[in-house]
Amino acid sequence: MGKYVGIDLGTTYSVAAFINEDGLPQIIPNDNGKNTTPSTVLFEENAIIVGETAKEEGFSNPENYEAFVKRHMGERDYWFTTAEGTKYSPEEISAIILKKLKSDAEAYLGEEISGAVITVPAYFNDAQRKATMDAAAMAKMNVLSIINEPTAAALAFGISKGKQEQQTVLIYDLGGGTFDVCIMRFTDKEIISLAGEGNRALGGYDFDNKIIDYVKEKAAEQGIDITKDVYAMQDLQIKAEQAKCALSAKDKIKTSIVINVQGKPLKIVITREEFNEMIENLLTRTISVMENAMEEAGLEYSEIDKILLVGGSTRIPYVREMIEEETGIKPSSEVHPDEAVAIGAAYHALEMAKNRACEEPAEMKEAILNSLPDSKNQYQFQDVTAHGIGIISINEYNEKVNTVILPKNSKIPSEGYEEFVTLEDYQAHLLIEVTQGEEEDIRYVTVIGTSELKIKPKPGQVRIRVSIGCDSDSIIHVRVTDLQDNEDLGEMKIDRIANLTEEEVKENTEKLESLNISGE
Repeated sequence: MGKYVGIDLGTTYSVAAFINEDGLPQIIPNDNGKNTTPSTVLFEENAIIVGETAKEEGFSNPENYEAFVKRHMGERDYWFTTAEGTKYSPEEISAIILKKLKSDAEAYLGEEISGAVITVPAYFNDAQRKATMDAAAMAKMNVLSIINEPTAAALAFGISKGKQEQQTVLIYDLGGGTFDVCIMRFTDKEIISLAGEGNRALGGYDFDNKIIDYVKEKAAEQGIDITKDVYAMQDLQIKAEQAKCALSAKDKIKTSIVINVQGKPLKIVITREEFNEMIENLLTRTISVMENAMEEAGLEYSEIDKILLVGGSTRIPYVREMIEEETGIKPSSEVHPDEAVAIGAAYHALEMAKNRACEEPAEMKEAILNSLPDSKNQYQFQDVTAHGIGIISINEYNEKVNTVILPKNSKIPSEGYEEFVTLEDYQAHLLIEVTQGEEEDIRYVTVIGTSELKIKPKPGQVRIRVSIGCDSDSIIHVRVTDLQDNEDLGEMKIDRIANLTEEEVKENTEKLESLNISGE
């Protein structure tokens, strides 16, 4: 019947997991036997290399090396171009990584992957979530659901702990490239998201860059310009991450970075105190995000029972120190920072597979359910929207404004609506511009897509209802109703301006089928 997996498609590292026959979570190692796979891609003449080898060899071939592509998901104008001039969208790069994860999982499990739950940052918008789903489609991966990374970590925590008294948990998720704070309430069988905030461009990668800037500055004091040596810069990116990890070890108070610049060795010593000074402003930004999430939830820190750390960057001691100083709560590492998200996604994949089986004919249903393991504990969870969702309308002063229809932190799936009127007699078309953001001023919101609908021309102002729904994958759906004729104009086909078209997704799927993708 195939296996069902959870995938943490990370900015710097990706992880896959499944629930074994005993109902216990298990990480799926890659073909190198490692539990995490670097989200890096190296384009060689006859092959595409994904993972550790790509990361190690990328510095010697920087023009064909791509990393941190997750930060560009949903950016229609971003392309990675190889030295030969071949262009790849962020969705294609992510699809290449997913194909590698799928291949490794099938080789390890000895079965095909029938379905997957893929995680994304809680603060990902509609375009970024749609881009992730398109990447999965290109990788020919059957996506059962898209869920938020902190929610997946919460599932891993809740299920591993089993039944417990109600508690309110703040999840501080600081990964390689993104940061999320989610506040969740646990009961014996339910996880309810109360509020969430985040920054999709803040993570361990930014800490690495602080070290890089420090080394460049110290080198300049010696009359050395590292930026003129592209290979040294690429090597420095790797050595900076290694230095960050070294300085995160409990007994390490200093470390050295040694690189070769234009044929000469350069050694720079960095102390933990210096590293803390470098990243303090970045960590202060995470504290501000925490404060905003607490305000949205209407809670004080005294009402938080636990602060749960997720993401590899939470290993940095200064992270823990700043959180405790701000909240008075010693943060907890009860889940594996690198693996919890994939494990939670795997639990959810199992539940989604059971739900799908119940929709099949009786004989097929029984066969599928018998092939699936029983998890020890189960949780129902309910996420919330990370952004307000609405449309652009015209106010009484004839100005364009953003009208929020589904407020931020609405429970999902959910739906809301507002009523409007046409602008002129015998109007034959409606231009619907769908937005994400809370501000009325359209300069501070994002137009994620548009649609033009034909309506029957009528005299006078015609009442129009616009309904916006957000499904369980946080993908937006819009329906329009002509209230004068009580005519449902149907669900809009949103032209998502930040995403690939259906035809492009199809073409890229065929393109990726011909590629030789490996980890060696």
